[in-house]
Amino acid sequence: MNKHKFTILLVLLVIPAMLIGCANTEELDVGDIEILVFGIGRSDAIIIATENYTMMIDTGERQHGPHIAQYLLSQNISTIDYLIITHFDRDHVGGAYVIIDYLDVRSVVVPNYSRDSNHVNRFELALENAQIEPLILTEAIRFTLDSVDFILDPSDFEYVHFPRAGYDEDYEENPVDVIEPMLTGNDFSIIVSVTHGNNSFLFTGDAVALRLQQLLENDEIMSIDYDFLKVPRHGRHNRQSVGFINAISPRYAVITGFHPSLISTYYPERPSDERVVSALEEVGAEIFFTMTHSVRGRSDGTNLTFQYDDFFVMP
Repeated sequence: MNKHKFTILLVLLVIPAMLIGCANTEELDVGDIEILVFGIGRSDAIIIATENYTMMIDTGERQHGPHIAQYLLSQNISTIDYLIITHFDRDHVGGAYVIIDYLDVRSVVVPNYSRDSNHVNRFELALENAQIEPLILTEAIRFTLDSVDFILDPSDFEYVHFPRAGYDEDYEENPVDVIEPMLTGNDFSIIVSVTHGNNSFLFTGDAVALRLQQLLENDEIMSIDYDFLKVPRHGRHNRQSVGFINAISPRYAVITGFHPSLISTYYPERPSDERVVSALEEVGAEIFFTMTHSVRGRSDGTNLTFQYDDFFVMP
């Protein structure tokens, strides 16, 4: 057994269940779906569970992986039918190698770019060990699971390799001065659109201005009236943010981060932007933040609820 796998196994064995969650995932009624957004601060890890299938969108950072895996196993979720890595930033792919090592991952979908980093290397090694050939998404795919319709939409940009040196995943786009912004991994974010009866959900990874512009021009994606938005890039602002939020006008929104008023509490973590929060408030969205709480959503195809729920608490 290799060193990192032995370390993870120890963590999985010693973490008491009470530290992971205080509320069990309820058994889904026929036709229902559940959406779990893990409360892991400024990182993304999301489960979409139908009656018979489980999709995971992103996996948080390396330190989150063992705790998320333990929680899922404690809820009798041992199979991930689709693992979607929206892009290769560490707060989205960092925990993926743990999920692959300790759960039965059936299919993996990744964006059409590559990057040199330790967390991507661990992910690729886990794929190799599990003999999983990931699908590199270059064209939109559509499929249905338990009467739930999914669209996985890739970026239109051609393949790019980002070397380890000189690439900054936290590059700030200047909305005024930059005529041709530097392309980053965020611009390759895979978008996941989900429709369940009358309810629809949009998960946008860390899409920034160039990627959001592609979405705004995507007739298929934008023809859907979304009830829920996973707000792009932790609620940070770019020149397309407000227009995109106005176009989506969700009833519910999750920001994987914290409210800008709490910057002194969570410094040096970057907060969401006041302009993004205000835009969401102006369209009437109920906003949830994941810095300290997880979020649970449930849909029966007609009724839809989202609420804070401490089903998962990081020790």
